[in-house]
Amino acid sequence: MILRRSRHKHDNRHLRKRIESCVTIVLELNKSLGEGKIKPEIVQQFERLKESLRYVKDDQVDEEDIHRIEQATNELLAEIRVAYEGKPIDTLFKGLTH
Repeated sequence: MILRRSRHKHDNRHLRKRIESCVTIVLELNKSLGEGKIKPEIVQQFERLKESLRYVKDDQVDEEDIHRIEQATNELLAEIRVAYEGKPIDTLFKGLTH
């Protein structure tokens, strides 16, 4: 029973990291591209998500919610790829990748 709890806790931390990764990507991308390139409403939503993550416990993280956040992040990245096709974009994120 102890091992299951430990694994469950690890899985929840992994889920949290996935959310944090999406938030970081969008906010860093917003900085790199410059003000107004990403709709302000989208940036505000990700900023609110980042702020609210402080109050969310690991066991409150839901796989379905994370999937929606990742899907939204991927859709945004796809739109940016289309908009910048053929144009060089500086390295956006200098941190560790996973």
